[in-house]
Parts: sequence; structure tokens; C-alpha cells
Amino acid sequence: MHRSSLVMFVVLGALMAAVARAAPPAADAVYRYDFANGSRGWTADFADYPAGEEAFYELAYGFARLPATLAADRFALVLSGNNHSDDLCMFLRREIGGLEPDTDYRVYFRVTLASNAPKDAVGIGGPPGESVFVKAGVSLERPAADPQTRLLNIDKGQQANPGADAVVLGHIGVDTPVEAPRYRYKTLHNFDTGFEFRTDASGKAWLLFATDSGFEGSTRLFVVSYGAWFDRLP
Repeated sequence: MHRSSLVMFVVLGALMAAVARAAPPAADAVYRYDFANGSRGWTADFADYPAGEEAFYELAYGFARLPATLAADRFALVLSGNNHSDDLCMFLRREIGGLEPDTDYRVYFRVTLASNAPKDAVGIGGPPGESVFVKAGVSLERPAADPQTRLLNIDKGQQANPGADAVVLGHIGVDTPVEAPRYRYKTLHNFDTGFEFRTDASGKAWLLFATDSGFEGSTRLFVVSYGAWFDRLP
């Protein structure tokens, strides 16, 4: 084979592999949610902040129109907060059913967001983009923050580190000017690795979306869609 043809073959092979990794895997059960028309049964909560300080932390959750620069008349879920504790967790949860009881699965997640946090910016405690970590997970227990301590009852890990119940998909940083940031879409997934989970006798579970922030400032994030693919292990 001619050298130039060989180089082209290698490049095309690498591109095809990258495309394959970006595609959803084959799965035995699929749960996909587009939030254009509502919450689809998902609810929100906040953790890792002092109890009673909701107003000071500017915690808010809702259903709102995306910025006009992204899409006209398109809605999504919105999470926002001001991370005074240097550890604020904003999260969404939803119960699912229909899984095989007492079965081991490999779970793959894909989340599409809209963020205006610029990459390579400077922030207190950490940058506003790279220090706000996006996590997805699945647990047997309903994710909730303790009313007194505001600590999460499942193991999501700590900021850049995964936990027993969640993986790190990436961060919210996008390519936008630091001087005049604009919202940009961003899709994150773990199709290369997966996440192992075992059901109990009920075949039910709770899906989790979370941000785990080390940036001591305000974050406002649109959650556009969420998908989870459950592949039964041998």
C-alpha cells in the first residue's frame, strides 16, 4: 500500500472509532428524556451547603426557555446556585422501573446541557467551567439531601472524583468569550467505559444528574436531555 494511502487509512480508522464511541451502545433497557415539554417526572434538590441558607445560596430550579441565541421557543430544565460553600451540589433525580430483578448491568449515560461557563477562565476556588463537574448515576435509594446536614445520602464522589453511585462525565466549560460569555450546547457521555450497577428484587432504580462544584460563584445551567442505557452483563 502506498504510504499516503496508508496514512489516510489510519486517519479514517481513527475517525470511525471516534464516531463509534460517540454513539449509544446496544442495550437491553433504554431510558431517554427530552425536557423540551416539561420535567418528565424528574425532580430537583441541592446538597452540600448549610441548612437554612437557600436564599443566600440563590438556589433555584425551574422550567424555562433556552436563550434565543440557541433556539427559539425551546425549553429545558434549569438549575442555578451561588456556591459560597465551595462544594455545592445541584441535582435531578427520577425513579425508573422495568429492569430485570437482581441483575448486573453496565450503564451508559449521555447528557446534553446548555452552559455559558467559559473554558480557561479564572474563578475563586477554581474556574467557572472546569471546576463544575457533571455527574450521572444510578442508585437503589432515592437521592436526597439530609434536612439537617444537607449531605447527599448516596455516594456521588467528591468533585472531580467519581463515587459508588455516580460517574464523572466532564465539566460545564464551553468555548465562549470570557468577556461576553454566551450559552453553548455541550453533550457529555461515558460510552467508552460504562458504569456497573446491580438491581434488587424490585427491578426499580433512581437515575441521577448532578453538578459538583468547586467554583465559588454563580452557575446557571440548562439541562436539555438525559439518556441512560442499561446493558445486561453475562
